[in-house]
Amino acid sequence: MKSLWLALPLFLASACNCTDCGQGAGATATAPKGWIPGETNGAGKPASWLFVADPIDGEVLRVVSGNTGHTYNVEQSFETYGPDVEIVTRLRADGGLEDQGGGVLWRAKDANNYYLSRWNPLENNLRIYKVEAGKRTQLASISGELPGGWLNFTVTMKGASILVTCGTLSLGVEDTTFTEAGKVGLWTKADASTSFSLPKVRTL
Repeated sequence: MKSLWLALPLFLASACNCTDCGQGAGATATAPKGWIPGETNGAGKPASWLFVADPIDGEVLRVVSGNTGHTYNVEQSFETYGPDVEIVTRLRADGGLEDQGGGVLWRAKDANNYYLSRWNPLENNLRIYKVEAGKRTQLASISGELPGGWLNFTVTMKGASILVTCGTLSLGVEDTTFTEAGKVGLWTKADASTSFSLPKVRTL
């Protein structure tokens, strides 16, 4: 099948003045339309996912959360992709006391069932997980130091084979838990504050 690049449907909604989006008082931020904000194992306080104007990098999608523990902040597409896909984005860990960094989810049935790969600069590791009924199970892990700032992040899954690259780190594994097409999205944990570029999805 011929590959097809699809830009995720991220359109700007009405603007709001917010003081907690990392831009300071009076900053203008806009919520992404075409995505579904949510949380895994949450307490009903979804994180704030907003487009903000970065003085250096232009417009970025930033997540700010006051969650703790094993609450996962997710932003899923309305559209269904895959099952064989390549997802390309960039991420920058901006802060967080309990957790930092983030990553990409795919083949998602809902906010409680999906594949996930994430980079954590506090632990200096890149990992691949599956999340079933809200329970996260590690499938693969690699440790290594990466520089701060923006990191290229790519997930490719074809059949049962998963390959993830983040900066200079690369990690692969095979799994057959989720075999059907699903949503794709972005992910952070607990109070991680992270910026993302607009992801692109390529069907394989």
